[in-house]
Amino acid sequence: SLLPEAGLDAWLIHDFRGSNPVLPRLLPAPETLPMATRRVALVIPAYESPRLICHAIEAGGFAQHGLDVITYGSRGELEAAFRQALGPARRVAMEYSPMGELPTVSWVDAGTIEMLRALGLEPVSSADLLQGVLATWDEAAVVGHHRAAIAVAAAMEDAFEFVRQRLSTGDVCDEYEVQCRISEQLEGFETDHPAIVGVNGHAADPHFSPSATAPTLIQQGDWLLIDLWARVPGDQNVYADITWVACAGTPSRHQQKVFDIVRRARDLVIEEMQRAWQAGESTAGWQLDRLARDHIDQAGYGQAFVHRTGHSLSPGPAIHGMGVNLDDLESRDTRLLLPHTGFTIEPGIYLPDDFGVRLEVDVYVDPKAGPIVTTPLQDEIVRLT
Repeated sequence: SLLPEAGLDAWLIHDFRGSNPVLPRLLPAPETLPMATRRVALVIPAYESPRLICHAIEAGGFAQHGLDVITYGSRGELEAAFRQALGPARRVAMEYSPMGELPTVSWVDAGTIEMLRALGLEPVSSADLLQGVLATWDEAAVVGHHRAAIAVAAAMEDAFEFVRQRLSTGDVCDEYEVQCRISEQLEGFETDHPAIVGVNGHAADPHFSPSATAPTLIQQGDWLLIDLWARVPGDQNVYADITWVACAGTPSRHQQKVFDIVRRARDLVIEEMQRAWQAGESTAGWQLDRLARDHIDQAGYGQAFVHRTGHSLSPGPAIHGMGVNLDDLESRDTRLLLPHTGFTIEPGIYLPDDFGVRLEVDVYVDPKAGPIVTTPLQDEIVRLT
């Protein structure tokens, strides 16, 4: 029903040697399907059964899975296969974004787009379809996300307490040691790589990774940022992803000021999305990013907010999902916040060689209650001494 509602005749998922991560998500039992070495495409018409286009030498493996297969051998036969599979379709959704505006949904090469246009087709971005089909959470995903949220919050609290205890006894403690402790606390959950643990200037690097061979010590007076994430194992589940900050002593006036600005930016986004839901208004990802970005810019730190305000959280292999991002910087994400989807809110201010603040929470758009924050809100700087 999503295709007719969007005024689309079909969805064409084109892949060459794994170039399109959407294809395996839509095929049955992808782990048992043959690895295609030639171009393959899944065609989903608005009112007919799906069919698969593949090279003749690979047809047997796909046909065994009950797929309606159309084969080709030569380039001319490939064009004929597209005509056969698409029939009278003209407006066709594809994993492409005009001008590359949304790189998170832009996986089809320009040459293939040109070929299909030459066949009289009008390629349209599948960005909204992807969100409606692949970014939604089922009930099991909601339950799993809440389990992960509890686990990451507990691991974060344990990490801060670990540092606090070390400092209180005068023992040595470093970034890498804290990172390893977080990994131990999250045993049984799944992460794509270890947590971010950054001291002072390292907290101003949004993707900092502690050194295992020469880690930086955490000492009295230091500033500390921890970003950690995990999920119940399995691509059908959704990550919980949070970032908090702490100080081993009394925060400076500057640190408190920056923290307060970032906290207010986060809260403005929460307040606006909840207000819009209650008012029955649609909200796009770029609008929420702009709200946080304007607040930080007006406070004089716009150049220090170097990334989008939030990323999609959805089932699938990656922590950054296929749904809407809160982004009017790296891209202009015009997709709407939909029921049954989730995302992060994580504004930040990064001051190189000094310190950084990022306050990250997760949100799930409940179909009845609207946007719900699923992870703890940090309203004060954590004190470690």
